[in-house]
Amino acid sequence: MTDELKFDIISLLRLYKNAGGFVLKNGFKNLLPSVILDGVAPKLKLRKIKLGFPKKVVWLTIVTFILLNFLGYYPNFGIPPFKKSEVLAQTQQQVGEIIPASFSKPLILPHPGYLSTKFSNWHPGIDIATGLGMPIHPITDGEITGASRNIFGLGNFVEVIHENGFKSTYAHMGKVYVRQGQKVTSESILGEVGLTGRTSGPHTHLEITHNGQSVDPLKLLPEIPGMPQPVNLVKKQSPLQPQ
Repeated sequence: MTDELKFDIISLLRLYKNAGGFVLKNGFKNLLPSVILDGVAPKLKLRKIKLGFPKKVVWLTIVTFILLNFLGYYPNFGIPPFKKSEVLAQTQQQVGEIIPASFSKPLILPHPGYLSTKFSNWHPGIDIATGLGMPIHPITDGEITGASRNIFGLGNFVEVIHENGFKSTYAHMGKVYVRQGQKVTSESILGEVGLTGRTSGPHTHLEITHNGQSVDPLKLLPEIPGMPQPVNLVKKQSPLQPQ
């Protein structure tokens, strides 16, 4: 035992003897607010209690939404605002009147692919499935009236106005190469097929309207093949297996 340690022990014993014993100081400190400690909190009216989110959570949500918006991804709401379509081309006679009198050249498909979703009152367009990054062409000549984003499901989309009151919309685009006011032809590239908006796979959602009324694109466009059917596999018999 060192001399310094002996000196400390002796000093401690002397202090204990002179003080008549050690006394522990009460170190309790109340950490509760006074309104709770004094029983005032139970008396507060419930309507005065304000609920809220932490500021960090609010700012994180805002920053995340802005970041996803620039990246082209948007929230999918459970019940998007559906638009019930009024079909202009209801009969074969109306279709026959629309096609020859309205377009100066035959319409084309935006790109190769197959029909994955048909036109209906709750789906005012068709879906043409294809590979990711496939170039998208306008169905005929026109002028770009919109090239923007939609948070309710369309994602990146382009609108093209055509002759005689027709307009076409191309949605779920990955990249957009045109701007508003630009003149385009059927050889122009509007952008690329992507996965933006409400989509389960790479495809182009195509809408066609005439004077603001939705038209079934299948009545105007060239024939689009349906989804490919699975090939029937025939089990081959092993040469060693008895006949």
